[in-house]
Amino acid sequence: MDFNRMINGIIRAIKLDATFYEEVEQDPSYNQDSLMVVILASLLGGLGGLIGTAMAGDILKAIIAFIVAVILTLIGFFLWVWVATLVGTRLFKGTGQFDNVKRAMGFAYAPQLLNILSFIPCLGGIIALVAWVLSVIAGVKAVRQSLNQDNTNAILTVIVSAIVVFLVIAAIGAVLAAIGIGAAAVTGALS
Repeated sequence: MDFNRMINGIIRAIKLDATFYEEVEQDPSYNQDSLMVVILASLLGGLGGLIGTAMAGDILKAIIAFIVAVILTLIGFFLWVWVATLVGTRLFKGTGQFDNVKRAMGFAYAPQLLNILSFIPCLGGIIALVAWVLSVIAGVKAVRQSLNQDNTNAILTVIVSAIVVFLVIAAIGAVLAAIGIGAAAVTGALS
């Protein structure tokens, strides 16, 4: 894995460079890089939540929230790729495969790296919202390029698949809450 190439890819992904998403979609050598972006995004997002919760004085809750947030982010990523591939190819005229979508969508998570700053009082929520909006827009670019769709079908694919993933992650969070992991599960499901 080339660290400089990954950083350059993150920058191009955040800039919503369609040619970059096309390049990633076609090049299997980006498998590790795109997965590393998702792992870093989940760790940094979890760390932002951990810092914020620890600042409120509950270290144990912060650690549990961190672990749950990282796990749910990774589950959410793979679920979103799978659902987007299925929905995009079956319902919205896409042509592509899981691995192509996975590479492109991995880089669409690049704006989520900003969630390390989510612990900042008053700004944390805004930063998280901006990161989410940028990731959704990047997700549309990634789906459009990796499933060879037009803009309308890519947007519909992202919307439908995001709703499905949100509902599944929320259900997992509800189950965790029911067995006593409550706040950590909700934090992970909503981040």
